[in-house]
Amino acid sequence: FEDKLALTPVVRVPREGDEERERVAALRADEGDIVPNVHGTFAEDIAELRREGVEVDDDNEPAPENAQATPAPATLFSVGEWITPTICPRKADPNCSNRGGRWRNHEWHKIMEMDELALFRMCFPEDWVREVVIPATNKEIAGEDMFLREFYVYLGCHFLMACFEGISNRRLWWSSKEVSIEAGAPFRLQPYMSLRRFQDITQAMRYTDKEPPPFVDRFHEVRQMIDAFNDFYGEEYCPSWLNCLDESMNPYLDKNCPGFMSVPRKPHPFGNEYHSIADGDDGRPIMWRVKLQEGKDRPKNAEGKWAFPSKFEGTNPNSKRKYTKTSTLMCEMTEPIHGQGKIVSMDSGFCVTVGILHLHDLGVFGQSLIKKRKYWPKGCPGDQIDKYFEGKPLGFTKTLRQDMEGIPFNIHCTRDDRFVTKMMSTHGLLSEVSDHTTWRKKDGDWVTYNYAEYLSRHNRSKHWVDDVNNRRHNPIGLDQVWHTKWWPTRQFTFICSVAESNAVHSRARARKASSTPQLEFRRSLAIQMMKNTICNDGLIVRLPGRAATRSTMEDQMGHELCSRPPFTGEWKTGDNTWARITTRYAKLKCRTCNSKIRTFCQCDRKVPMCTECYGMHISACSNTP
Repeated sequence: FEDKLALTPVVRVPREGDEERERVAALRADEGDIVPNVHGTFAEDIAELRREGVEVDDDNEPAPENAQATPAPATLFSVGEWITPTICPRKADPNCSNRGGRWRNHEWHKIMEMDELALFRMCFPEDWVREVVIPATNKEIAGEDMFLREFYVYLGCHFLMACFEGISNRRLWWSSKEVSIEAGAPFRLQPYMSLRRFQDITQAMRYTDKEPPPFVDRFHEVRQMIDAFNDFYGEEYCPSWLNCLDESMNPYLDKNCPGFMSVPRKPHPFGNEYHSIADGDDGRPIMWRVKLQEGKDRPKNAEGKWAFPSKFEGTNPNSKRKYTKTSTLMCEMTEPIHGQGKIVSMDSGFCVTVGILHLHDLGVFGQSLIKKRKYWPKGCPGDQIDKYFEGKPLGFTKTLRQDMEGIPFNIHCTRDDRFVTKMMSTHGLLSEVSDHTTWRKKDGDWVTYNYAEYLSRHNRSKHWVDDVNNRRHNPIGLDQVWHTKWWPTRQFTFICSVAESNAVHSRARARKASSTPQLEFRRSLAIQMMKNTICNDGLIVRLPGRAATRSTMEDQMGHELCSRPPFTGEWKTGDNTWARITTRYAKLKCRTCNSKIRTFCQCDRKVPMCTECYGMHISACSNTP
């Protein structure tokens, strides 16, 4: 198994016979055989992992719902009707709108002014920490009880360590030696928490306060954590009208851990797979629901039935249509937006006709890319579609409509240079999107065409979950530096890193600006965590202390010429915030010389001040006794 850990799905050393394998695989692909993974993991590697008992998702086998003993030969032009839709059921519904995502208890103009700790707390299930984690940990901890303030100090130590690589021994952060540029940690954490206390909290940390069930449940320690995350976002966050459902990997290299999987197509192929859903307004995704893939470790009770059954198993009471494994997952992941007419775009792993129909019954418009895995999915006459598009020009788009139990079922198709892009859904139009153009090289010349509406939405949203995961892992992953051999803590790092990514993107949305670089945000967050003044009820208080006398130099450091944020006017003293206006870069008159500027001194935000007057202001303050 250790040899398999050396496999990387991005860079692979060529092996003898690779070219021949790729040539044969290309010839066998249309015959339905398992082919080499596009990232370099071959079928024999996958087969060996399965022999070792590792569950593998190699993206080549059909979903169980699409399994067919013998693929039925397609009768050309016999299924469905080729049309150009003129009415979209979603657009025709007055209750459906293209509203962006939002936090229910925080307005965007407030979020844009939040510091890093406030943003993290907004995106993190803190009530679960206060009500479950801290009391459960205090039952195991040696010494004094831990409170919320100390929990964030402990978390801040981990976040600060995750800003730096190359420090293998964690004790170096508490070393008594002087900081050296040649070796050791760049900072010391003794002023914030002693090493002994840090180790005591690490050993005592617990993530559930429930008693283990009478049956074997290998996920017991993290089940309450994941439920708390989903419940928190279900209450606090309202997702956007367009969302992406995809997989996320939480790296872990012990194959004996529960839910261990290998997903060769992922940059981090070994560990736990989470199904994740995110929206991505303005390209700044927020992940708002996750589900841990339990696989063969899913627990059963003493009666041999699933211990934690889903409400979407069995038969759909509305349509009498049976739920399948994939359709159950699709319904579970979209539960917070049922009945809201929002769109969920999915990759080919979810191209299950019954799943799209179940979502339609629940008031969600799903769309999934169609891919041939040995054979076409049920309800998709792929060979008929390919035959129809033979000889059609690049960018030609048409919809094959079928009637599925009274529901219009669409397969939107677009001619590309080497294949036909197919997507199943129960909504959508083929109108071109003028600002979404693609280029293809054909016969030595570049050809361009505009994406159709359905394909534009998919291509713009398909990377949102991956973007969150990329920010979690790069340039330094929290789980990479958080040294732990206890599997539940590794899942806790997943929740923390998702909350961190959501915090970064939330502020970027509010400011309509680029997201802050990950390590820059994390370092500020870590320092604020370690210096936090949170009391036991979660409120931030000012610690009592004697006011120090400031020197002239310290007084000057309190002055800085700053620019007002975009879309703001005068400073409102009563609300302690900027007035919101519609002009992006509105200018105000300098209080002294009446020149129009956007700057002010940070010592008094309500007084507009130009550069020249700022110099006189500094001089006057320096001469003041």
